[in-house]
Amino acid sequence: MHGISLQKPMNNGLPSIDSLDLINDCKTISAQVLAVQEIDQFQYRSGNIDQAQIISSGTGLSHYRFAATVIGNPDDGKKGWQSAADQVLDLSNPNREPRYGIGLFSALPVKAWHRWNLVGARITTPVLIPDEKGKPRFIWIHDEPRVVIAAEIQTELGLILFATTHLSFVPGRNVSQFRETLRWLNQFDLPTVLLGDLNLPANAVRFLTSYRRTKVLPTFPVKKPKVQFDHTLSTRNLEIQNETVRQMLVGDHLALSAQIKLSS
Repeated sequence: MHGISLQKPMNNGLPSIDSLDLINDCKTISAQVLAVQEIDQFQYRSGNIDQAQIISSGTGLSHYRFAATVIGNPDDGKKGWQSAADQVLDLSNPNREPRYGIGLFSALPVKAWHRWNLVGARITTPVLIPDEKGKPRFIWIHDEPRVVIAAEIQTELGLILFATTHLSFVPGRNVSQFRETLRWLNQFDLPTVLLGDLNLPANAVRFLTSYRRTKVLPTFPVKKPKVQFDHTLSTRNLEIQNETVRQMLVGDHLALSAQIKLSS
């Protein structure tokens, strides 16, 4: 959630954002592959820094891509941003344009990177967020475009396609985006792992795909998690083991981690 800390008091009605918290969180991550959603790049609200670069440096995951979904300020509603669907998967932003999106990071060599754009819902939708006292309140948000990043990563288990996405919060649209994502990933014909915030509960994911899943581990909201929106899924030729969740210094979800092995 672009570095927001829900564990710290709000400042003038706004959540606390401290890049040091993001850096310290990165130092605790020991994964070989990491997926992160809601990343800022040169946004005023998060200190005009490149959060994807900080995550890469802090974790030692030197192979990475940031995929912008919008250019501009997401906090200003639809009038404040434009779609980044025409952006390519590279690390250049010479004009320091404010962007917002997702990232995929790897300690292992990447053979190829891929991007797939998903269309957002065309309606404004009420979303439940905490107020200054932690009580839930609804705000109306216009849905943004979404994106999938995939990387063909050379692992000790062979070549595996790792992918991440952050799907729409609008019911129905997230289902269609999920199905489209799976169709796109299946065309690569590789053992595949999909990581990310699907905005779909575990029961819905189980109904929508034959991919292997983690055991049910609630990840949202961060203080008293009740629903699993974040998932690790894999094709049947892989297995998911040792799933855990934990609270980080930043973010509004718990972090989900797991180990991947070949199916016996």
